[in-house]
Amino acid sequence: MHQYFTDTELSTGMTWIPDARILHHMKDVLHMDNDTVRLVHEGKAWLGHVVQEGKQLSVIIDEEDRRYNELPYDLTLCIALVRREKFELILQKAGELGASRIVPFVSSRCVVKEKKEKADRQKERWQSILLEASEQCKRNRVPSITDIVSIHDLKQYTADCNVVPYENAYGASPMLSTVLKKGSVSCAIGPEGGFSEEEIAELNAMGFQCVSLGRRILRAETACMYSLSVIGEWMEVHEDIHDR
Repeated sequence: MHQYFTDTELSTGMTWIPDARILHHMKDVLHMDNDTVRLVHEGKAWLGHVVQEGKQLSVIIDEEDRRYNELPYDLTLCIALVRREKFELILQKAGELGASRIVPFVSSRCVVKEKKEKADRQKERWQSILLEASEQCKRNRVPSITDIVSIHDLKQYTADCNVVPYENAYGASPMLSTVLKKGSVSCAIGPEGGFSEEEIAELNAMGFQCVSLGRRILRAETACMYSLSVIGEWMEVHEDIHDR
């Protein structure tokens, strides 16, 4: 069963007409006819069946889908700019693993530099990747992504619990899973070259606690996936009926 997000308010019995992007996917890629699809509007999901009339496809809304496939707390991933293919992989996996917000930032050891003249087109592509990842894993929300900021601005993206996995933390700092608590989480991941000692001190002053991801030094994209997996599992294990 495939899922699509829509700006149209939905209700049982109504007929929904897909936009050009979704129509192409339904008709030309998947060749749908009488298939069941999941549609989401502002976090609320509905199930419907595809109806084909000539060249036009539409969806008849059958019932509300009360499954809510989101983490019980907000999860912000602050990620330093890395090479494009790695950054786009991080975005895809962050969407699948439940991040609610992505904050790209620049730090001293970033190999990739921000190109302001391409910022709008680049952000549009990033949002498209997050949308497709959220549809694929049937989320009820699409993560937001901010403009690129400086590491000095991460204070405004802190949460109830703030962590910074650091390659020099093993043996000197607690493991990530041991510091988590109920509430929102913000996790800051450095670039390929890691954080400088001065940047770690600045992040600590903002409230980010150094944590270890284990004995091995992980690539930036691996550290993101590892951290989001650990945090997401912890949130779902410790979720109760009052957390939503």
